Amino acid sequence: MVEGDILKETFKSLKQKDADLSGHVFDLSCQQCRKDFQSLTCDRDPVPDHARPHKYLSSLSSWEVFSHPGYPGLFVVKGAFSPSGLSDLLSRVLLQYPAGLGLSKDSGEQVRSNLSCLDINYPKGQSYWSTVEKGSLLIEKLRWISTGYHYDWTLREYRQGFRSEFPKDLADIASSIVRGLCVCQNLKPDSAIINFYHPGDTLSFHQDELEWDLTKPLVSISLGLPGVLCVGGTTRSHPPLSFLLSHGDIVILSGTSRTAYHAVPKVFSSFNVRTCRHDVKLDDAPDLNKIDPPVWVEKFVEGLSSGLLESVDKSSPVDELREMVRNFLPRTRINVSIRQVEKHE
Repeated sequence: MVEGDILKETFKSLKQKDADLSGHVFDLSCQQCRKDFQSLTCDRDPVPDHARPHKYLSSLSSWEVFSHPGYPGLFVVKGAFSPSGLSDLLSRVLLQYPAGLGLSKDSGEQVRSNLSCLDINYPKGQSYWSTVEKGSLLIEKLRWISTGYHYDWTLREYRQGFRSEFPKDLADIASSIVRGLCVCQNLKPDSAIINFYHPGDTLSFHQDELEWDLTKPLVSISLGLPGVLCVGGTTRSHPPLSFLLSHGDIVILSGTSRTAYHAVPKVFSSFNVRTCRHDVKLDDAPDLNKIDPPVWVEKFVEGLSSGLLESVDKSSPVDELREMVRNFLPRTRINVSIRQVEKHE
């Protein structure tokens, strides 16, 4: 271990299966945990046209925004998405964005993924949801996809011609979020990496510092299973802040935290998770999002239109594909990391 490398020590401790997270991982749904954070307001009346939220987002007054004095530029946002908006985003991330997934090395593919290098020929109209590779569905092996500017993992760089069309909805959501927070008024997102995690998966500490414009914030959206995110500073000796992220939570890395080290040491296998011992919750009502699987999962699956499912995979019966989604979603955490690569004058 590098001398003063507190990140490695923290990561090793939190990733343990039986790790005691209480006192180490903040849960911002807990009133007591919130006392260590600064609560910010986004309520502006009237809201200027340039700051009006995207159609997927709720009104600014309902956003719960938290920052920490020891980590300037780090923001955690809860309650920013409307229920319908969050479902629409999830359907795009889970079904539509990867639908153009080229399982070949075609330069014209819409997205790239960890599956792009597999030499698989499958009938046109058939998707990774039904295609079998060595006895299992390809969706089970999907770990990441990228759209817009693609990061070259071999050369460790972005390249001007190495890109695909970037989804307008992702660009509009990210820019609307940072405008609403008054973090950045001119973000022009052009790249996203979407990670698919399952219980037991981790992502070690790293920095996102290879984009060409590091003055623009990074917007990260959590979907599905809860997980722990650790955010440190720009050196490995800076103690990290660890907190629980749930479905619909947003993290912004901006300012001095834009290139902060961050990691995901744990993805939970249950939605019913607590990482603190405090008894002071925001209210005494049962949290329907922490039932396994939560109510929203079934509502989401049943709300998927037959037309959408047919467009994703024409080779499988709609009911069969719906059941695949029903089985896959409750054991998956998805993180959508949106950023601006290009530097605009």
